[in-house]
Amino acid sequence: MKTGFLSAALCVVTFQSFISVAQLTPDYNDVMIPMSDMEELEADVYIPAGCTSCEVILVQTPYNKDLFEWSLPLGIGLNVDAQQFIWVIVDWRGFHGSAAAAIPSPDRGQDAFDICEWIVDQPWHADRIGTWGPSALGNIQYQLIGKHHPNHTCAVPIVANPQFSYDSYFTGGVLEEARLQQLDNLGYGLSPIVMANVYYSTTWMAAENQTYFPDDIEIPTLQIGGWYDHNIDEMMEFYKDSRNDALASVQDEQWLLVGPWVHGGTGIAFVGSAVQGELTYPNAELVNNEMAWDFFEYYLLDSINDWQNTAKITYYELGENVWQTSDADDIAATGSEILYLNNLNRLTVENGNGSSTFLSDPTDPTPTIGGATLSDDLEQGPYDQSYLDGRDDIFTFSSDTLETSVTVTGRITLNLFVSATTADCDIAVRLVDVYPDGTNMLITDGIKRMRFRDGYTLADEELMIPGEIYEVEVALPFTNYTWLPDHQIKIYVSGNSSTRWNLNLQDGLAMYTSALPVTSTITLHHNEMYPSKIVLPGDNPFLALNENQETSNFEIFPNPANTSLTLLSAENFKNYSISDLQGRVVMSGKLNSNVLTIENLETGIYLLSLTDENGLITCKKFIKE
Repeated sequence: MKTGFLSAALCVVTFQSFISVAQLTPDYNDVMIPMSDMEELEADVYIPAGCTSCEVILVQTPYNKDLFEWSLPLGIGLNVDAQQFIWVIVDWRGFHGSAAAAIPSPDRGQDAFDICEWIVDQPWHADRIGTWGPSALGNIQYQLIGKHHPNHTCAVPIVANPQFSYDSYFTGGVLEEARLQQLDNLGYGLSPIVMANVYYSTTWMAAENQTYFPDDIEIPTLQIGGWYDHNIDEMMEFYKDSRNDALASVQDEQWLLVGPWVHGGTGIAFVGSAVQGELTYPNAELVNNEMAWDFFEYYLLDSINDWQNTAKITYYELGENVWQTSDADDIAATGSEILYLNNLNRLTVENGNGSSTFLSDPTDPTPTIGGATLSDDLEQGPYDQSYLDGRDDIFTFSSDTLETSVTVTGRITLNLFVSATTADCDIAVRLVDVYPDGTNMLITDGIKRMRFRDGYTLADEELMIPGEIYEVEVALPFTNYTWLPDHQIKIYVSGNSSTRWNLNLQDGLAMYTSALPVTSTITLHHNEMYPSKIVLPGDNPFLALNENQETSNFEIFPNPANTSLTLLSAENFKNYSISDLQGRVVMSGKLNSNVLTIENLETGIYLLSLTDENGLITCKKFIKE
């Protein structure tokens, strides 16, 4: 069930301590702050007892500043006196208490600059201003950063990135309809702008250039994101650029924290909660608050808390469910492995030899079940996709049960060869972890509209010829995930995912217009000529061991073995080699007998490769006890 009070806002995290009917009374309630255009914005100011000259944390919100009377952020709740900061909470121009100041196309960065000017003039302010907030409250921090107010000392933008981009509304060329409707319901009124520009154009190019400015960053930031947040792809890119393009003196004062968190705002989960969708992460609970406190205390209070020695990137490894760190500007893996779509619903290291066909009916679409959604009508975060296994409009491909862990870090892509009976269709992909108990837990998902397989401009658009085979790439957002032993890698492929993304009517006509839906028969081709595959960014050279490579006539016993392996085969093998889990050859030589001594090998899983007189190699895995 959705939480009505909280679902009115994108920033559930703001109200995480709402546990009683008590309210805070601002020291300055509904104070009007003058803007440079002679309008005024309404604000509340909370001052801890005994403060005569304190540093300020500024929060600017479109979701009603009065809600903060129920609970201040970062775990303060109702106890403003338990910390040292003054909190200034301001309604955005055109929203709630600042509704009367509404103007077309406001410069919210300038408004933020004017608010800082007002704060600096107050007798209770010392000299520094930090900013905090998720989603829209994070975006406006970037706009203030771009104005370079001299007292703006540091910022904590959460699940936010500054860029107004085509990709953030049209995933693979497909409108994320549910999110746009949610934003309209919250008062942003973006639909007219977005729907007037359904193709990538100079309009989008100009908007992206104007709103992407890592080179404008001149203060320290702590950027906080979540693996189940729709902003994560853009956040990872922006952080990398801020580490390289920000003012040289602060390039090494940009930090990134990525947890196992959703965006928040449409359910009980938020950035920092332990419960996320159908999963629970106790060791990630409120880590965001802890790091934000250390960050603010270091930069606003000169606290000696060793913040400067904090790793530049702190990130949660899903699957293993542990925290990792890095001082690089990017944690994407440099290597990759390929699994091919194959017959019998398999993902294999060997190329496929068949095709798979399913129906896509817009009148009975494949439902969205969780994910990086933002809608009151959709669940948010990781959810079991097993319900989809009972539908005939979706095809699945799974690896064999894994014998070793497989970790991916970066952007997973699928290169698919597709034909259809219609002039257009969508290809929706969901990546899951199959648990030993049969749960199919969603990791991430993506979609691609076939008419945009070569690009997103009007000139790029090209409909399909029914029956012709086309190559298309479906890109999934940046993720960090580990499948554990006894789990399986699995993908679901369908023609839609509703109601998150717009339904393709598959008629080949103009998009986003009323028309009669057409059912399409979609075929995925996976053979030597059309090698459909998934590319996994990571370093998993022994991924091949997770398949049954029983292609030879030889057997080995015992398996597991302790001191020796005995080979049984009718073939005449000449040489052997044994590789470890890192792909390193640890033993090799001529095969002089049918017994191999392995007592010097360490305990683990190995691959035995035998070469026959024709140079052909065949392999079998074994376990050394």
